[in-house]
Amino acid sequence: MKLVNLGCSFSYGNCVSDYETLSEEHVGPGTLIAKHLDYEEVNLASPGLSLDGVLRRLYTFDFDRNSTFLVGLPPESRFQVVSTKPRNQKKIRGGPEFSANAFNNGPTIPTDWFLTQSWLNSFGFKNYNVSEHVQYHTWFNILLIQKRLQELNCKYWLYNSVYGHMQNTTKIPELQKLKDSISLDNYYQPNLGIRDFSDTDIKYQISRDDSHPNRVCYKEWVKEFVDTFLSKRIWVNK
Repeated sequence: MKLVNLGCSFSYGNCVSDYETLSEEHVGPGTLIAKHLDYEEVNLASPGLSLDGVLRRLYTFDFDRNSTFLVGLPPESRFQVVSTKPRNQKKIRGGPEFSANAFNNGPTIPTDWFLTQSWLNSFGFKNYNVSEHVQYHTWFNILLIQKRLQELNCKYWLYNSVYGHMQNTTKIPELQKLKDSISLDNYYQPNLGIRDFSDTDIKYQISRDDSHPNRVCYKEWVKEFVDTFLSKRIWVNK
C-alpha cells in the first residue's frame, strides 16, 4: 500500500532532526504516518505549494490505484501561475544554515511548470475585497480537493499544514455556503494547523529564524494525529 503525501513545505518535511541540528535524513508527517501504517510513502508535496497547486496535482500526477492520500492544505493566500521554467524542488534557500539546507535533500517530483504567487499582493483590481476573496479561494479549492479525492475513490485524510482554514468567517452568504459544503469527516483539526503546534515551543522549530517544524515536532504532532484521530476513524467517502 502507498501513502501519497501532498501539501507545502510543512507537509514536504525537512532534514532538521531537532532544534538547529541538520540531518541527512529527510522526514515529514507523511514519512512517520506511512511508517505507522506500514505503507510506502510517495511524497509529492513541495515547499511553497498552494491549495490550487494541490488540486492540480490531483488531476495531473499519476497515482497507483488503492493509494491512501494524506493532504496538508497549504496557506490560503497562495495561488499558482504558469512559469517560464520548471520548479526547483531542492533549491538552497536564503538565511541561516539550518533554513538554507533544510529542504534540499528531499524527494523529487515530476516536472512542474508552476510557481506560487500571493493574493495579498496588489493587483490593481477595482473593488477588490482581499480578505473575502482569500476565503473564497480557500474554501472553494478545499471543496474541489475533496470532490477530486472522492472521484479517485481513495481513502484520504486532510489537515491544515500551517494555520486552520475553517476558523475563518465571512459576511457573504454564498461564501458561507461553500464553507458549509466542506466535509469535516476526514478533516483533522480543521481550526488548527501544524504551525499552531510548532509555535508553542521553540524546541519544535528548525531554528530561531525559521518556525518550520523539525522532526521532534513532527513526531509529537503525528502521535496526536494517530492517537486522537486516525485510530478512531472510520473512513467516510462523501
